[in-house]
Amino acid sequence: MANILNLYQKADVFVLATPVYFYGISARMKTSIDRIYPIWQHLGKKDVYYTISAGLGKDIVEKSLGDLDGFVEHLEEYIIEGRLYATEVMDAGLVKDQDIYIDKPMKWIT
Repeated sequence: MANILNLYQKADVFVLATPVYFYGISARMKTSIDRIYPIWQHLGKKDVYYTISAGLGKDIVEKSLGDLDGFVEHLEEYIIEGRLYATEVMDAGLVKDQDIYIDKPMKWIT
């Protein structure tokens, strides 16, 4: 894990990708975030991207953003470069037939 944490510190970009399960991020994403806890105050500056898919509508995606935002807001310095959402993706392969929403907030937080 020490090697992985070192890679997190060296990275310029975080891509947080997760499906939405029951209005929240997946357990694997939550576990990944939790494992960064020992160094979360020493991650440096990061560009951040979200990639999220959900079986229901965009409102479900928006409800889960608090999980990701809560983690990102604790980085030393970051910019959320973009958010990519796929909705109405209940079964494998359906994403290719769905509209993709792109949100580029461009907001600096220090």
